[in-house]
Amino acid sequence: MLFRSRTVQAIVIATVTGKCLVTLAASVTSYVPTDVAVFLSGSKMIFPRHRTITSDNTAKNFGDAYNAVVQQAFQEFDEIVVCNDDIVFMPYTWQALTEDIARLKGENIPLGYVACRSDYVRGYQNVRIGNGEMSWFRFQSEYSIIETDVIAPICAYIHKESWIDFPSVDWYSDDIQCLDMRNAGKRHFISRAYIHHVGSQTIGKNSKDLIESAKPWIKENRPELYDLWFRKKD
Repeated sequence: MLFRSRTVQAIVIATVTGKCLVTLAASVTSYVPTDVAVFLSGSKMIFPRHRTITSDNTAKNFGDAYNAVVQQAFQEFDEIVVCNDDIVFMPYTWQALTEDIARLKGENIPLGYVACRSDYVRGYQNVRIGNGEMSWFRFQSEYSIIETDVIAPICAYIHKESWIDFPSVDWYSDDIQCLDMRNAGKRHFISRAYIHHVGSQTIGKNSKDLIESAKPWIKENRPELYDLWFRKKD
C-alpha cells in the first residue's frame, strides 16, 4: 500500500489535547508514504515510520497555531498537507489526493487548497451532500473534483507560494484565508480523496460562543466581511 510521495513532502499538524493523535498516527503509519515528513506542534509524539519534527504550541487560537507550524514546514518544503489533529487517513486517501493534485497542476490551474472530503465537514466537502445517483454506495459526484470558493482545511494540500496566513481566530479563520487566496487569484478544489474526521475535539461545539469570540477581530480587521456576515444579525 505504501509508495513514494509524488508531490507532497510533509504533513503539518497542530494539537492541544492530542487525544486523537494515536489514531491519526496509526493511519499515517499505515497509509502515508514513509518519505513524507510530519511536523507536529503541541505534542512530543513521534510517528514510528515517519521523520517527525515536534514543537511547542503556545498559540491561543487555531489560526496562530497553524501559522506557526506551517511556516516551520515551509522553511524546508514547498508542498504540504495541512491536517487537523483528529482525522484518520483511509487506505487510498493519499493516492487519490496526489493524483488529483497532479491532474490540476497539469491543467496549469493556479491552485490554492486541494482538500479532502469527509463525514464531518461543511458544504460539498461532506460526503452526505452529494449529487447524482449512488454507485457502489457513493454519490456520482464523489468521483469528481469540485471547485469551490471556500473549504475547510481539515486535510488539504497547499503550496508555499499560495499560502496566506490564517487570521488570529478560531472560527472563520479558514473562510477568511480562503477568500484572501481567491482574491490573490488562487482557486480551491475538493478532491475525490476521503478522510474520517472526529470533529471539534479542541475548540468544542458551542457555535454561539465561537462566533461571538471571532466577531471583534473580524470587525476590526475585516469590516467588509463583518458587515456581510453579521451586520443584519447584530
